[in-house]
Amino acid sequence: MDSTVLRGAAVVDGTGRPAEPADVLISGDRIAAIAGPGSIPTDGVSRVLDLSGLTVMPGFIDSHAHSDNAALLDYTDASKTAQGVTTEINGNCGFTLAPRAAENIEGFQSLVRRIFPEHDWCWSTYPQFLEHIAEAGLPTNFASLIGHNTLRIAAMGLEERPPSLQERHIMRRELDEALAAGAVGLSTGLVYPPGVYSRTQEIVELASALPATAVYASHMRNEGQHLRRSIDETLSVAEQAGVRCHLSHLKVADRRQWGAMAEVVEGLHHHRAAGVHITQDVYPYTAASTMLTALLPPWMHAGGTRPLLERLRSAGCREQIRAQIADPTADFENYALAAGWENIVVSSSGTQRYDGASLAQIAHLRGQDPVDALADLLIEEELRATMIMHIMAEEDLQRALADPQTMIGSDGLPQGTGGRPHPRAFGSFTRVLDVYVRQRGLLELEEAVRRMTSLVADTFCLPGRGRVREGHFADLVAVDLEGLEDRATYAEPQAPPRGIEHVWLNGEPVVDSGRPTRRRAGRVLRARH
Repeated sequence: MDSTVLRGAAVVDGTGRPAEPADVLISGDRIAAIAGPGSIPTDGVSRVLDLSGLTVMPGFIDSHAHSDNAALLDYTDASKTAQGVTTEINGNCGFTLAPRAAENIEGFQSLVRRIFPEHDWCWSTYPQFLEHIAEAGLPTNFASLIGHNTLRIAAMGLEERPPSLQERHIMRRELDEALAAGAVGLSTGLVYPPGVYSRTQEIVELASALPATAVYASHMRNEGQHLRRSIDETLSVAEQAGVRCHLSHLKVADRRQWGAMAEVVEGLHHHRAAGVHITQDVYPYTAASTMLTALLPPWMHAGGTRPLLERLRSAGCREQIRAQIADPTADFENYALAAGWENIVVSSSGTQRYDGASLAQIAHLRGQDPVDALADLLIEEELRATMIMHIMAEEDLQRALADPQTMIGSDGLPQGTGGRPHPRAFGSFTRVLDVYVRQRGLLELEEAVRRMTSLVADTFCLPGRGRVREGHFADLVAVDLEGLEDRATYAEPQAPPRGIEHVWLNGEPVVDSGRPTRRRAGRVLRARH
């Protein structure tokens, strides 16, 4: 059995305790021993690694990922391991790549192809999906929620109506199967179709089926003008269903509402004091990113791709879109009004003609008003385009980061679509350590590491992960804190960080002396409810 002794480093164990000098023995896929410097015998050890000047931590856990397709790529994506991430919580925002029902394949394809690259979708059930990706090989450990949007599509496609009794039974059956296969909980994406068409009681019914060890995680209906109302709905679901809840990428996504995070965080403290179990994740940037189609009012999406494209071609529908986007009282997540056309940038598309340009710039280049430019662009790209929205305030971000129940999630969009993606997929974890620990002092090192490791492992019930502890899996990262630099920017989003010197994933080196090894050493992590 391969073994490695890590010598000379300071160890931050992930619990929040102060760093201490210690040596660590990796044996196979486990941490076999942690002892004082120089006290672990090296006889028979495969490798002794001098890490003097470095800090060893648990491998970071991305609490909000969209790497559901990572195993399906024809290359090994190292964007997460390069920043020290060894485990990802996938299936967020209501999206998973299973189940897929034959009678509603068109609805499934309509939604996933707007954000994922083309793949050979050769499974039907959630257990089959997990078996497929495990066989293909995983660049990180894969844990996953089950997505409500995907459940709803499997049961009833992209219909804009409440589910029938039979359709509710189908969703419940698929949810139960996913939980039995190891899903860590249920996620909703209530700003996206078809989740946007659901009512609160539909979510309560599904969440009530979750065991005590599972989590209800929600991308809420609104993160701007109606943020407080959306939080209230999420907490209501949790309280009625009797489950733990997690707020996905907590933010104030509306320039007109900047400064509201202080009141939001205070309200969360009040609910926690009353006994509601609430956590949240944050990505350390003031720009959001999602599908370009999310700029459209919800009614546009009903029925899937073909009806949506027909509506985009309709002059009458465009007039309705224009009027709704301009209406400050419109009751939907109105990103265009909340951000402004000049602050919405196309990040990736099929043709890549406008990648990196704002919608205001695109409209000017085309001699159109922004709504017509948006509609024509979506038609030309066959809906396959994503955007970056500069929509949040640094002050609000820091208030959310400071809360002890905030963990870090990249929310990086799936790899493989090209373009100029959001840098959060490549730099979130190094940015926290570089900017918010070292430069600004918002968080102490040990507390930041706790947020990125044990807090996530405990919340999503991942035993044996998230701590440097004897018997735990050897998911570890060795960091040069003095040389650490987050280099991913909006102009160069894929620039790798400096200072992540070594990463072990289940005992295997996936970053060695700062260079990715491209090993697929990840595993499917199945919750045992």
